[in-house]
Amino acid sequence: MFCTNCGQQLPDGSRFCTSCGAQLGSAAPNAGPINSEPMYNGTFSLKQEEGKNRCCVSELGAVKVYEYKKDLSTNPLSAMFAYYASEMNIRKRQVWIELKDDAYRLQAGAMQMMVGNISVKSDVKDAGDFLGKMVKSVVNNESAVKPLYSGNGTLILEPTYKHIILVNPNDWDGGIVVEDGMYLASSGNINIDMQSRANFSSAILGGEGLFNTKLVGDGVAVLESSVPYDELLEITLENSVARIDGPYAVAWSGSLQFTVEKVNKSFISSMATGEGVVNVYRGTGKILVAPIDDLGEQKAIDNTSSSNANPSSKAASKAGSALKLINNFLDD
Repeated sequence: MFCTNCGQQLPDGSRFCTSCGAQLGSAAPNAGPINSEPMYNGTFSLKQEEGKNRCCVSELGAVKVYEYKKDLSTNPLSAMFAYYASEMNIRKRQVWIELKDDAYRLQAGAMQMMVGNISVKSDVKDAGDFLGKMVKSVVNNESAVKPLYSGNGTLILEPTYKHIILVNPNDWDGGIVVEDGMYLASSGNINIDMQSRANFSSAILGGEGLFNTKLVGDGVAVLESSVPYDELLEITLENSVARIDGPYAVAWSGSLQFTVEKVNKSFISSMATGEGVVNVYRGTGKILVAPIDDLGEQKAIDNTSSSNANPSSKAASKAGSALKLINNFLDD
């Protein structure tokens, strides 16, 4: 048992505290709540925030993205891969968030360290709310619980090989809708919701799924992308329409209507063009499109491992193995 006045640990059944002399068994008069953990409100500093190998590549509001030019923590077995990975822009990136009496929400497990007076709480209200979040996590490939970090200090997220995109959902008409698994973090005032397809056929034929994460509010949203921002194409629609053949759109305005339609009125004619059906976005808003994605790499991997590949082609086999290794690193 513990003293209700000073917090001193005592033998069970004690009637008086041997430390402060308070009578036990009932709360002492005017005794305030006892903190289970002392509060530290001092200052702190982080050295070597930037260096020769680590530099800030993007910044928005309280969020900075640092990139490591080379993986220096290597060994003779992995040195060659680390060298060529760095040359091909396969680098580790890390998000730093400065909290100043505000809050940020993260994907569960995304935090690597936090320095300062920062508190953490889950966003689960009750059992029904948890069940609803579990259902959403299944359809959008994200964690069911997104803890909220608030206070004063620095949040440092786990490093990733993926590219980091910083956006303000308020700059997009009706918020921003993102592809499954892209959400990493956001300001505490940003509302995280789900947006469903206009109809079930759009979800099946469009290859985008039935639901996507929708972010609404004025703040910073941190997104993970397999494609660097420099390769993304931004399309702005003013009461217009965009037709995209395949799931190349990684984000779009919540105000846009998404459907899947035939290229021509006749289904046979559409199939004859070699296009079949396309993803259609109508209205006013923006679309982020990845015209160069990893579909070509996946085909190369499939070709090198298929029965049609030339078994005597060592170069093709090595290329396929290298692509598999790179994809495994990117998935981490």
